[in-house]
Amino acid sequence: MVFAVYYRPDLREAALEFKKKYNAVELRCNDKFTHVFVFGGDGTLLEAIRRYPCVLDSVVVHLGLGRINFYRSTQLAIPVDDAVRRILENKYNVLELSTLDAGGCIVLNEISVYRREPGRMLNFAIRTDEGEVVGRADGIIVSTPHGTSGYVVSTFGPVVDYRADVIVVSFVAPYTLYLRPLVLASRSVEIETNEEAVLVCDGRAASTGRYFKIYKGQRRLRLAMFGEFQFLDRVAERLRSL
Repeated sequence: MVFAVYYRPDLREAALEFKKKYNAVELRCNDKFTHVFVFGGDGTLLEAIRRYPCVLDSVVVHLGLGRINFYRSTQLAIPVDDAVRRILENKYNVLELSTLDAGGCIVLNEISVYRREPGRMLNFAIRTDEGEVVGRADGIIVSTPHGTSGYVVSTFGPVVDYRADVIVVSFVAPYTLYLRPLVLASRSVEIETNEEAVLVCDGRAASTGRYFKIYKGQRRLRLAMFGEFQFLDRVAERLRSL
């Protein structure tokens, strides 16, 4: 096994000690590794995926060292050495979590679309293989099932079981009440806007335009799990931390 490490800047010393002790490498997509150890919270994991999509080709060990740790590899945090021991002894399961892809923008939680010019509403049409929805809102959020307990809850959208094979669409401050959150079995969602809009991938602006197509990602996060993934417990913890 070869370990790579990705870390939040303030955890650099701990990450360097880990590298030295276990002959680990810095996370780079031109290196070969089997597991990526994430020193930080969910934000650090999302940043790793954004900067180095090859993370999705390995098994991720999320150590849960952040404020929000929904994707932590254990129900409760454990010492780093204990996590390494369990990996070396093959005492773990792999949980696969879906992603979304918008032209190479790969996300674990959600993709958002907003008007580029602030202070004005976004006029849009959303199309899937089930039909079309037209409306106005401050923004649109397209989420994975497990991502719904993040940003989507602020729009009063549903929290969806992470095992569901769906895309969730919700609206930020919709102009009309008929725009309700949608849970779709479609493979993709097309968004066309009347005005220039910004596509935001897991909190980071990625591109601008008036047409975006968002697919269920072909790649999945392979998350090492030590014990069970207690979804509702994690949702409650995540909501308390927001």
